[in-house]
Amino acid sequence: MTFVHSAFGLRWRTPFSCPPLSPAPAGDIVDVVVSYGTVPRELPSSRARLETWQAACGAFLLDGGERAGRFLVEGGARVTVERAPAADEDVICSLLMGAVFSMVLAQRGMLVLHANAAACPGGAVVLSGEPGAGKSSTLDALVRQGWSMLSDDVTALRLGDDGRVYVLPGVPQLRLCDDTVSRLGLDSTGWRRHPLRPAKAAMPTHPVMARDPAPLLALHLLEKHPGDEVRVRPLTGWSKFAALQTCLYGPSLLEDAPGLFTLASAVVRQAGVFRIERPEARWTVPEIVDVISSAVSPPLARASGR
Repeated sequence: MTFVHSAFGLRWRTPFSCPPLSPAPAGDIVDVVVSYGTVPRELPSSRARLETWQAACGAFLLDGGERAGRFLVEGGARVTVERAPAADEDVICSLLMGAVFSMVLAQRGMLVLHANAAACPGGAVVLSGEPGAGKSSTLDALVRQGWSMLSDDVTALRLGDDGRVYVLPGVPQLRLCDDTVSRLGLDSTGWRRHPLRPAKAAMPTHPVMARDPAPLLALHLLEKHPGDEVRVRPLTGWSKFAALQTCLYGPSLLEDAPGLFTLASAVVRQAGVFRIERPEARWTVPEIVDVISSAVSPPLARASGR
């Protein structure tokens, strides 16, 4: 049995079900085929590597450990999964929708960020930053105010035919940490836990998703600091480009995406880039949402509310 899903504007065929993914509309064309098979332990021509992955021109090898197995991504169109004997399908799906998806998209020439994204009528804002900085809770707050969700964790950017940079709709799943769930007065009993980060759980209902790619308006880098105020600093010049580089998801080889520098340059020309520092000792999500809303044109920001 195979399943065909839709995410990031692509049709993915997998040999197993991934419940968070949306079923693809009927059609014969499949962009990415995921299948079971044998995966090598080494990429002989690897250009970059860390403990759990290796990257070469047109290929990416991920060791997902004994709860998953190994994954080989080739040419942005093929993914081979070699299951470990004690593999957990939830772990396989989580790695597939994270690191594996990101490398497929990168090999297809997209700029992939470790970030969340939401859309208002004027376009999209991207939220990146260090773990625990409040990316998911801010995304949740924007969706509750009437924005549409584009992505959580993996955000893909591409250059449109009109020369503008667009943010693509990704996986329709929003995971929140237990602290955020508690502050919102919600009960996470029965929510699907992240198999690798059990302090986060997926909301049981799909958030309101944007149907189409949205032009990029702003990139916000969230950070924690020991003070008591929310501090905002717009970045300019080379600092915008340097900030963008800190958001990249996984390795990026220019041989795979020769237009990557052109795309990154278009991002910093088109979008405002802001560093938002929030107090680590208090809840400041409403203030951060106000900052983000003020970075887009006021009429459009107001129009996004319900």
